[in-house]
Amino acid sequence: MGRHRSGSTTPEWTGAAATGSARGSRRTALWVGVAVLAVVATTSATVALVVRDGGGGSAGAGLAGGAECERTVRVVTSSSFAPVLEAVGSELARGSDCIGLDTVAVDGRAAAAQVGEREADVWIPDDASWAAITSPDLLAEEGQAGSGTVLATSPIYMVTEPATAKRVEAAGGGWLGLASLLTAPDSGIRLAVRDPDGSGDGMVAAGSLAEAVWLESGMDASSAALSSALPVTRRVQGAGPALPDRPGEVALVPEYALLPAIEWVGDARLLAGTDHTAVLRFAWLPTAAAVGSPERSAALQRLLAALKGSAANAAIDAARLRRPDGEAPPEAPTDRLPPLKAPALEILKPHHVDHVFAAWNVKDRRSSTLLVIDVSGSMREPAPGSRTPLIQLVQRGALAVGRLLPDESALGLWAFGAGLDPPRDYQVLLATEPLSARHRQNLSRAVGKLTARTTGTGLYDTILASYRSATASYRKGLGNQVVVFTDGRNEDDPGSINPQQLGAALEQATDEKRPVELTVVAFGSRPEVKVLEEAIDPVHGYVSEVETPDEVWAAFLHAAANGVHG
Repeated sequence: MGRHRSGSTTPEWTGAAATGSARGSRRTALWVGVAVLAVVATTSATVALVVRDGGGGSAGAGLAGGAECERTVRVVTSSSFAPVLEAVGSELARGSDCIGLDTVAVDGRAAAAQVGEREADVWIPDDASWAAITSPDLLAEEGQAGSGTVLATSPIYMVTEPATAKRVEAAGGGWLGLASLLTAPDSGIRLAVRDPDGSGDGMVAAGSLAEAVWLESGMDASSAALSSALPVTRRVQGAGPALPDRPGEVALVPEYALLPAIEWVGDARLLAGTDHTAVLRFAWLPTAAAVGSPERSAALQRLLAALKGSAANAAIDAARLRRPDGEAPPEAPTDRLPPLKAPALEILKPHHVDHVFAAWNVKDRRSSTLLVIDVSGSMREPAPGSRTPLIQLVQRGALAVGRLLPDESALGLWAFGAGLDPPRDYQVLLATEPLSARHRQNLSRAVGKLTARTTGTGLYDTILASYRSATASYRKGLGNQVVVFTDGRNEDDPGSINPQQLGAALEQATDEKRPVELTVVAFGSRPEVKVLEEAIDPVHGYVSEVETPDEVWAAFLHAAANGVHG
């Protein structure tokens, strides 16, 4: 079932290039396969819109012996799952108690809007993590009416030519190893994925790469890895699968999209990942409105039972999907598919999905960000493993945030130290305003004023003041955040509030209609960090401990990529 159309032309490449030599020029079966797949795919139907109705509008979807069904289930699904619904719908449309399916196939981020606009009963996207981008209260709660049930799966493979596969294997053969190659300077390794905006193929593939880094090194490192991988990534637009088209390129391809091309990819190697298995999970996500209606809910249960039943197995096989924990489709050449030995990565959480979009789409970085920088005496000290003073690393990071944020964002900059601007412990170097050309120029001048001084920290009073300020100046439609960079200690600050008072005051300052994220980046692992974590917990604040220059840089990249959240 060739539902994908390759957008690539057949590339020239030198066979010797894959082994590091400059001799010879030939086309290999892998790259010829891209062109052959394109020919095969163009003769097959790409599912863009599937509507099963009785000719009389949406009231009677699915015909049974010429008679319209009294009940209709409105479904939004992915193009890769639409054939399954078409097959199951044919069965449900039979008999006097038939149910019709009114199905539209929409992929990627656009699907979430369709669920609301069509007043759909259920959404079956190509991965459960898409639920993160829906509006509040649109979908039923997890477990309600089977919400969250995984109906089918498709593992994601790394596909590349043998020489590059050996390099991935030498790096560990897993997703973390691939990430290390992509982020290493001048490694020559590139990535190919479908556009994350347009499909679960791309979003989950990119998210899995980031997730491997997150599990190993934390959130900031994950965000930095995504940002570093972007310049060496080819994003494939349209319905075609992302296949490698040059030496050194690793494509991330789900099994269902790879199988139509498997006969023509020649000597390409397929790697499943030795540390994790990346998986698309086609999930059942009923809407809250449908679950709340007895009639609509009863029809939903009929459809869910049919999709979980044995009658749907043939349709799932034909779509080249797997049942949850199932074997490869019957026609799959198992001798070419690597065994899935590593545990599956979990469904991407909402914040992790946000990271994928914000790291790769500048519009998703829209935020109102207040950077609050410690300028106490300890900031003169060099970062561990470096001769560069911490304050210089922070200056570079603040400028990078300004470069990475789009014009629609707002940015502010404070410096703080005990008694820095009496009676306050902080000084406003740049008011939080939209990032116009003039404001960007002002940012450069303000960053130049960040100099370490002989003063205490004044940390707790400043955290509270910055959180209150961000809440008061809340900008609707943007991700609002305060990011504090500090040595982690609250010292030499006469009259300072204590941690308990900070926590109580933060909780009192919280406004549900004006949510502000609070992140404190603490240099060095100190006992005071634990106290700080407890103090900002009432507003779900996050403390990131950093020790090396790379970790400092990653923290700033995360601040820039922490934009609009679903």
